[in-house]
Amino acid sequence: MKRTLKGLRQSTTVGLCSGLLLIISMILLVPEHIGAFINIPGLFVVLGGTLAATLVSRPMKEVVRILRQIPMLLEDHSPNVATEIQQLFNFAELYRLGKLRIAEGQLPAIKHPVLFTGLRHIVDGGSRDELIKLLRHRMHNQRQRAESDVNIMRTMAVFAPAFGMMGTLFGLIHMLHGIGSSGISEIGTAMAFAMITTLYGIVAANLILKPLAMKLERRQQLEFAVNHMLCEALLMVQERRHPALILDAIKFFWTQPEDISFNENDYSLARAA
Repeated sequence: MKRTLKGLRQSTTVGLCSGLLLIISMILLVPEHIGAFINIPGLFVVLGGTLAATLVSRPMKEVVRILRQIPMLLEDHSPNVATEIQQLFNFAELYRLGKLRIAEGQLPAIKHPVLFTGLRHIVDGGSRDELIKLLRHRMHNQRQRAESDVNIMRTMAVFAPAFGMMGTLFGLIHMLHGIGSSGISEIGTAMAFAMITTLYGIVAANLILKPLAMKLERRQQLEFAVNHMLCEALLMVQERRHPALILDAIKFFWTQPEDISFNENDYSLARAA
């Protein structure tokens, strides 16, 4: 199991390195023409145009938020809620025994937003219907934000090849203007220089942006599953259920145990009768 998770954590690095190695291998088929694959203005057209078009279609704060997530997406991530589950069990046991003041004192240490919001509502004496409405509202907001982030990444993947083609068209226009005073070799060089921009757009879309969009979507799905699991557990905490029953519910609602660091033997309160 540990080996599997370790391999998953390396999948992004392996995938990117494999893709780059494939591209480099294709370039090195004709070593004397390596310089033909370098087009700095074309790279600026692809990156700058993609960013500009994305800013036109989306609010700036959302685009900045997704750009800040890209470095984190380069690392594989498996949700680990062992700390949150232990905090939930500790609170559930104290709340079940009527030690409300002690249970409330544990809230500042809880960092998970859904767990903190739910337990705070329970401490304040809110009703079950109010708790359900509160959790449903938070989950709805989370889903909307997740869909927005994924759509932004997919939008950038659509724009990149288009701006690559635009850079190629600009290069061809310049080439055609000088075709009367240029020889065959110069025309070929100019055309190759123009075509490389399209290559940049295709690589950016299919090797970077689309895979990262899929990875972001997968990560958001896992986080949503974790939050759904915590919401079900919070409803049981409000009903003063025993932590052992809450653990059984967590195992039932968590349908992908291979994606989470989860070991029921770690939770002493859940095993105590």
